[in-house]
Amino acid sequence: MSFAHWRKCDFQVHTPRDPGWKGARPVGLGEEYQGRIATSEDVDRDREKWAYEFVDWCIKRGLEAVALTDHHEMVMFPYVAAEAAKRHEADESFGLWFFPGMELTCRGGVQCIIIFDADLAAEWRTTAQARLGIVAASLNESARQGPAVTQLDYDYPDIASRLEPVEELRGRFIVLPNVSDGGAHTVVTQGAHANFKAMPYVGGYVDCGQSIDTIPHKLRVRLSGEDPYWGDRYIYPLPTSDARSADYSKLGNNSCWIKLAEPTAEAIRQAFLGHPSRILITPPVTPSIAVQSLSVSGSSILSDQELRFSPEFNSIIGGRGSGKSTVLEYLAYGLGRSCSDISKGSYSGSDRLKGVIADTLVASGATIEIGIEQDRANFYVRRGAETGHVATVTYPDGTKHEMSVAELRALFPAVVYSQGELSELGKIAGSRAQLSQLLQFVDPEFKRKDRRLSNEIEQSKLAIRRAIQALVNGWLQEEKVRKLNAARATLEQRIAALQKSLPTLSKEEQAHIVRYEALAELDGKRQAAEAQAQTVLDEFTGLWQTSRSPVDLLSTAPEAADFQAAYEEFRKVFSRGVEALGKDLEARRVGMATKGAEIGRTLIDAKSERDRVMEELTEHKVQTTQIAKLQEELQALVGHIASLESRQVSVSEKQGEFNAAIDNLKALVEEGAKTTERWVGAIEMLSGNCIDAEFVAAGDHSEVHASIDALVAQTGSQEATRKHRVVEQLADSGVWPFLDTIRAECLSLLRWKTLSPEGGGGAPAFPTIENAIGGTENMKTRLKELIDLQRVEAIATATPKPDVSLYYVDGGNRYAFEKASEGQRAAALLLMLLEQAGGPLLVDQPEGDLDNKVVSDLAEKLHSAKQHRQVIFASHNANIVVNGSSELVVSMEITQDAKRSASGPGAIDRQDIRLKITETMEGGEKAFKDRKNKYGY
Repeated sequence: MSFAHWRKCDFQVHTPRDPGWKGARPVGLGEEYQGRIATSEDVDRDREKWAYEFVDWCIKRGLEAVALTDHHEMVMFPYVAAEAAKRHEADESFGLWFFPGMELTCRGGVQCIIIFDADLAAEWRTTAQARLGIVAASLNESARQGPAVTQLDYDYPDIASRLEPVEELRGRFIVLPNVSDGGAHTVVTQGAHANFKAMPYVGGYVDCGQSIDTIPHKLRVRLSGEDPYWGDRYIYPLPTSDARSADYSKLGNNSCWIKLAEPTAEAIRQAFLGHPSRILITPPVTPSIAVQSLSVSGSSILSDQELRFSPEFNSIIGGRGSGKSTVLEYLAYGLGRSCSDISKGSYSGSDRLKGVIADTLVASGATIEIGIEQDRANFYVRRGAETGHVATVTYPDGTKHEMSVAELRALFPAVVYSQGELSELGKIAGSRAQLSQLLQFVDPEFKRKDRRLSNEIEQSKLAIRRAIQALVNGWLQEEKVRKLNAARATLEQRIAALQKSLPTLSKEEQAHIVRYEALAELDGKRQAAEAQAQTVLDEFTGLWQTSRSPVDLLSTAPEAADFQAAYEEFRKVFSRGVEALGKDLEARRVGMATKGAEIGRTLIDAKSERDRVMEELTEHKVQTTQIAKLQEELQALVGHIASLESRQVSVSEKQGEFNAAIDNLKALVEEGAKTTERWVGAIEMLSGNCIDAEFVAAGDHSEVHASIDALVAQTGSQEATRKHRVVEQLADSGVWPFLDTIRAECLSLLRWKTLSPEGGGGAPAFPTIENAIGGTENMKTRLKELIDLQRVEAIATATPKPDVSLYYVDGGNRYAFEKASEGQRAAALLLMLLEQAGGPLLVDQPEGDLDNKVVSDLAEKLHSAKQHRQVIFASHNANIVVNGSSELVVSMEITQDAKRSASGPGAIDRQDIRLKITETMEGGEKAFKDRKNKYGY
């Protein structure tokens, strides 16, 4: 792969030739060997056997890069290199790198490790030894072990200057001094600061189980560049094992991972220069989702090609018009997030980028495919003419699924910002200074929860409106039943009065009349009861139908069986129970109907007897006819009242539902305030504290004022006076007590108005409302005339909101966020995106409107950001690429046929990539010079 990636490394490993080796060694020339004198062939064979075993041990320990560093020699390296080459030839996936190196002991006994390119030819390794004052003849390369160590006659800072004049060695080695705590060989000892400051090296090594976490604070300060006595450069202390025993007990126990693109000393040097994100002493963790590749075919602007990406930081560079933005928009298109997929009405470049997709992909019949790794599973998204550019996703098992762009975005979360879009969003966020504008730059769950809370609050307000309507209906229904009962009482008294005008009836005749009246009343109630029974049966029919539609729990998972059995048992009991109860209830309803029919027949008989009695009173025909008519009216009225009462719910129950809806709204508003407070804290933290916020949980009363305005509209209340009075009352009582009192007064007024449509007397008092509006008698009269459902709903659903004031902090200055520059606001938004984990982050020219200091902060932030989310930038700014230590640099160029193409993507470990950065990027040469001043290289 062309990008820098993590490898477990051990850069101080000795071989059996080292004088300090413990355990068995391969045979030396001229020694006794299997009953004879060993020949050069025996020596080679024994060393090859050791190399085979050693490579196996490296693999067993999970090592991926090893430096062989015997004292002052590299005799055993060719054997290991040959074994590695043999394994790679047999299996191309074999990727264990071996570097030739030496442990050097310089004047004063201080030691350094020198590591060369893995492919440095033997002749140049020999030349290097000679330049360093190591006499090859004294090494006795065929012997069992090397000679005793002798000091080199120069100081360790001079090692590099002895090799640099040789062109074939220049840039192909790296020197790491021993910076361990204690021991006779460390370069960091009292009084040794002059050489330390003078050395041109970018890193050092520690052994004996030491690491940056375990060395003393004093040593850490010296290495950090914070002690001017020892210099101002950061020297990272690389842990090594110093393994030198036949049992390999120490091999790879140094816990060191380095990010390398190729087996060169320059790659190691770049890792030291970018140590915050390229050296670890704990196992590395890479983003869980990353774009792996982009394949393009048939585009009218990009050449047919495939680009592969690092899961960490990728930089797309090139001159103006070289296709950087196009690559980013194609990636966005593959993720369902291009300007042609998502409406970005506020972004000025939206139409231009829509045209890029329409003109260079769709109109050309082109196809793109992006590879995505998510949780170690590989997916491929293809959009091309063959499917009308509908996304087709190939799953790891090979199945293909067509998806809408909304489904694509849900499956593969990512964040995409086009050229200048962040600056424009910064401008919008500044002018509105709304918290919701910033939530999209923090954890995506924040924005989703913000929408959920808003929806839940709206649903709660809708429930309140429904509860008020139900309460009003309850009032009307209660009033209707009251009036009907009054009418019933009137009829009963009229019938009684008429009956008194009739002559005295016999007891038998009187009994017939009383029986008829009782049966008539019962029949009305009987009809209501039968209607209620039928409603119950209709509901049971729905339950029975549900029991006949079981959930499909078919699954191959072994855990499914127990749950399936439990569910089936529940369903059987439920089905049997509903069916049995339904049949039982139907039988009982039939019984009710039978008994009801008997009542009906009995009523007919009773009516006949009643009519006979009344007909005998011939001289009182007028009265008896009227009584019969009124009794029929009474019977109908009793039935109607019974029907209404069977469906009637109590007003107190509806009042309880209304109160519960209010309580739910309050709880949601309180939850929203607490959540907003957490979001505010997250925004402050994620912005690197360049955003400060003042938070008051219920400080925004705009909705309360608006509801009062709606309540008293057209009453003549003066806005300025009203607002002043409301502010005072809110301060005195608190927002919720104020709203509770106003709401209660409004409901009382509405009930009075509903039940007294003519505006009769007895209107309730409303002192809180009166005080709030500064009400005159005319205003109060007008309010009583105008009070209606909509005005009460406005009050009942009004809530306070959190009041958040955002500020931009720059050093010691703090000012309203909207007064910060667009670049400052954009920087704050970008820093928030980089601070958190998530899907791939694609930004076109993030440096837009950013000053040099912010760009420098951004580069530093990239070291931590890329460890938890993939970053892909198209940029002109070399500081971002170089000081952010980009794992992959894609250089875009214009080809001879006027298309755009990537030229040799790779890491900044490579000289050609560094040259591209210097030639094509703004401040490229300066970026490398600044880093040289910082690190001495």
